[in-house]
Amino acid sequence: MGSLMKFMFSHFWGNMYLVIGICMGLSLSLLFAPVDVIEYQETEESISFSLNRQYDIDEYEPRINNDNKPRIAQKVPKAFIRPRYYSTELGIREKLFVGVLTSSEYLHSKDIAINKTIAHLVDKVRYFISIQEGTKPNVSLPGIVGFTDTRSILKPFHAMKYIIDNYLEDFDYYLLIKDMTYINARRLINFVSKISVSQDIHVGAFSEFPQYCSLESGVLLSNSVVKGMKNNLDWCVKNTYSDSDDVNFGRCIMYSTSVACSNKVQGQTYHVIKLAPTFNFEEDLKELIKKNALKDSLTIYTIYDHLTMYKLHSYFTAVEAMAVQEKIFKLRSSMIEGAKLSALNYQNTSWPIGNQAGSKPMGRFDVLRWTYFNETHMFLETDFINLKEMQGDKKSDINYIMDVAINNIQYKYKNMLQFKKLINGYQRFDVSRGVDYILDLSFIEKSTNREIKKRVEICKPLGKVEILPVPYVTENTRINMILVIEPSRKQDALDFMENYANSCMQNKYKTFLMVVLLYSPDSPSKGKEDLYYEIKQFALSLTENYKKDLSKVTWLSIRLPTPITSIELEPMLQIAVADLVVRKFSSDSLILFVETRMNIKLDYLNRVRMNTISQYQVFSPIPFVEFHPDIAYMNEASRVEVDINRNYGQYDQFNYNNVAFYTKDYTAMRKTVEANIPLIRSDKDILQLLKYSKHNAITSLFEMFVSFSDLHSFRAVEPALKIRYKELNCGHFADKISQTCAKQKSTHLGQRGQLAKLILDYNQSY
Repeated sequence: MGSLMKFMFSHFWGNMYLVIGICMGLSLSLLFAPVDVIEYQETEESISFSLNRQYDIDEYEPRINNDNKPRIAQKVPKAFIRPRYYSTELGIREKLFVGVLTSSEYLHSKDIAINKTIAHLVDKVRYFISIQEGTKPNVSLPGIVGFTDTRSILKPFHAMKYIIDNYLEDFDYYLLIKDMTYINARRLINFVSKISVSQDIHVGAFSEFPQYCSLESGVLLSNSVVKGMKNNLDWCVKNTYSDSDDVNFGRCIMYSTSVACSNKVQGQTYHVIKLAPTFNFEEDLKELIKKNALKDSLTIYTIYDHLTMYKLHSYFTAVEAMAVQEKIFKLRSSMIEGAKLSALNYQNTSWPIGNQAGSKPMGRFDVLRWTYFNETHMFLETDFINLKEMQGDKKSDINYIMDVAINNIQYKYKNMLQFKKLINGYQRFDVSRGVDYILDLSFIEKSTNREIKKRVEICKPLGKVEILPVPYVTENTRINMILVIEPSRKQDALDFMENYANSCMQNKYKTFLMVVLLYSPDSPSKGKEDLYYEIKQFALSLTENYKKDLSKVTWLSIRLPTPITSIELEPMLQIAVADLVVRKFSSDSLILFVETRMNIKLDYLNRVRMNTISQYQVFSPIPFVEFHPDIAYMNEASRVEVDINRNYGQYDQFNYNNVAFYTKDYTAMRKTVEANIPLIRSDKDILQLLKYSKHNAITSLFEMFVSFSDLHSFRAVEPALKIRYKELNCGHFADKISQTCAKQKSTHLGQRGQLAKLILDYNQSY
């Protein structure tokens, strides 16, 4: 122990100076260190103050200002409404607008010629005329704009004012031209497609004054130039002093945009041809063709005879067709040459070269049908027709195909063969390709008088798919449903009205139901002895229950002059009912004839609204008709809802009971045929109309529209229109209507396989 203490003391004594230095340094540092004593309370204000001071140290640090927050917006932002078309939102414009400066006396001649030659090629055409206030031009030409200011010198500025107010944001280029000019629309479209709209365009042929363009040859302006004229039209009108439209209009453009007229822009030249006043198409065309400028000309003026416009258009169309055929020939040649470079298994080219090869069947059910025909009849055209005589368009089509084949063979053999007869003909339609024909033709060789047989294959490929413009319709139109009831259909009528109440009235659909009650000459029509007493009472109860929704059911009683077996067998009676019903509605009402045992679906009603277009189209859907329940559901229970299945029913192409049209269209159609089919104004006139049944070929109300109206007739299968099976009373008449009814009755029984099974089971049981 003593030795240990002695060792520690000696060790400490050796480092004494180091220990003393450390202690002195610590003492001095504590002595001179600043000591701040602050008393404070931890409140929100002190904490906020310290935080703010901390943030104020760096001027780039974000500072939070919570004073008077949150604030109420002084102006409520408007909800963004998306445009109807994406092109509107993206600012996409169409290419070319053409404005024609003309007068009412040339609407029937020059302007119709211009419309027929360019309207299908350019995006928009408008015809600007001067007309007295309160009058209308006596022509149905679309796109006529009339100005009550009859000063012709101001017509170009009125036209520009109309363009600026209505089409300023819709087009890239605007062509203003007079009516004495032929427009080569294809060349013009090609011209504007090669120049950029980013520059100011003021192009045309020079007038008598070189700095101004001629309105006779056409003045082409870009959208930016028209926008520049927007705020200066008043100045242009006030400073109109010249007798020349070219000078006044050119000065307006120069003042507004400082862009002078030019006949060249971005490497393109605005070629025009000015004809002599004595120009004669037949005599002077050859000299005109020698000039290379004719094929490149955009406009040709001055033309005083509108027939010359048609002749020039036929010439340019023929030239364009020849150019297209040459391109097709070159493309086909290149495809044949290029096929050699493909792999061995892919060197086969389709015929015709460049056309779709046709669909390849995935299985035996997808194999397309070849229909056999001769010069007069088609054989086995469908599963239900063995033989059918060719008529109308089908006959014309076959004759045209045969003429093409015969002329081709005779041209190939230098008229040494004389056509004798058609041996065999086959036709096939492929929706991905077109129509194919195979013809076996018999010829007589003139030199040897022997018979030669040739097989020819012909293809009519499908052309370019076009979208037909139709008037805009909505799904908000009220549908006025007409249900015609015979004495034998009373229970079906009650079931229909109940279905109508549950489907339409309860769901507040925009519909109206009128029940047409057909009475025999001696049937009671009043009190409880009324034949349709239950139907009338049910209609009154439905109207009372849904009167708050302004939905009601009404009826129209018609006393027939003679007993009728079935309204479906009397087309003249259908027309008589339509005459009496239409008188109860306004001219803009949508009428829909319906039948009993149908299921009412909203999808079907919406398609009726969309496919029935006022002054444009009538609609007759093809319903899906259920087979006889005992046959269709032989091994299962009857279904509440009829399924679209080949075992349960089929689309009945002979059913024309459902047809939709507008009242004004029906009235206009009846006026055209009133001389042949008298108009019915009361029940007493029906007997007179029924006399025309045997002498008239009309078999339905829809066929009457097809025969005597210019409206489009649209007929297509309708999956949402399903009709339960019902017995048909066709009678024993030999006319066409009874025969059609008999076909319906037999095809409504069941599928051929189901009927064959019934026959086999019946034969085995005996």
